[in-house]
Amino acid sequence: MHVESGAIVNQGAYAELRVQSETVNFQDPPPPYTPPVEGPTVTSQPIIHQTIILQVPLRSNPVYYTCDSCHERVYTKVKYVNSRKTHLLAGFICGFTCWCLICCLGAIPYLVKSFKKAEHYCPNCDKLLGTYSKI
Repeated sequence: MHVESGAIVNQGAYAELRVQSETVNFQDPPPPYTPPVEGPTVTSQPIIHQTIILQVPLRSNPVYYTCDSCHERVYTKVKYVNSRKTHLLAGFICGFTCWCLICCLGAIPYLVKSFKKAEHYCPNCDKLLGTYSKI
């Protein structure tokens, strides 16, 4: 058995595969990309940095706070003042303990800071920054 160009040739006990070779012509690769030399120049944009200061909530103790009046970052000055709730609590205690003659316990809300309203002031310009009350 004898077949040419891509066929099997049988000569005796051995079989042989013959393949016709073809030459393949490849195209040349494209030239590398080079950016244009002439044209508008690109300028960098200015970088803007912003500092954002979040105000912490006011508490009964002094805190760092930015004053709206003088625009300084300050450690607040705290004054404890009696509020309407302080007077109501003292009156309730006095009225409740009046029957046993220990109405002097009604003075407790005037002596303890946690029953008073905390007013935060700027130490530079003495502007009221805010208030805080636990009760």
